[in-house]
Amino acid sequence: MPAPKTWMIIALVAACGAGGFGFAFMRKAHPDVAAIRVTLSANFSAQCFKSARATAPAGVADDTLRGFCGCTASRLNTALTDDDVEWLAEQERLGVTAPPALLMDKARPIAATCRAEAGLAG
Repeated sequence: MPAPKTWMIIALVAACGAGGFGFAFMRKAHPDVAAIRVTLSANFSAQCFKSARATAPAGVADDTLRGFCGCTASRLNTALTDDDVEWLAEQERLGVTAPPALLMDKARPIAATCRAEAGLAG
């Protein structure tokens, strides 16, 4: 089993790339940035929890993982500028589903802070 920090990074990478950033609806239309942010945050949090639960040690409570994922999703959403959000939406529209450096560079330090606040090792 990977070390605690490793499984949290795996969860973060999976969540960032899961579901094409969670913008599936972006292929049909280009909603406003506020709508994209709501969807991004909700889908990021859900995918993060799913990935974290699959890779976390059995003794880590679901509420702890939800707290970590919710914290990361919320703070990442705040850290992204409107231009970042529009760019991510454009990447999705173009079919890019791998987590871009822009997202990962902002997500890593946020995830580290949220991991510490949730009391997770790493």
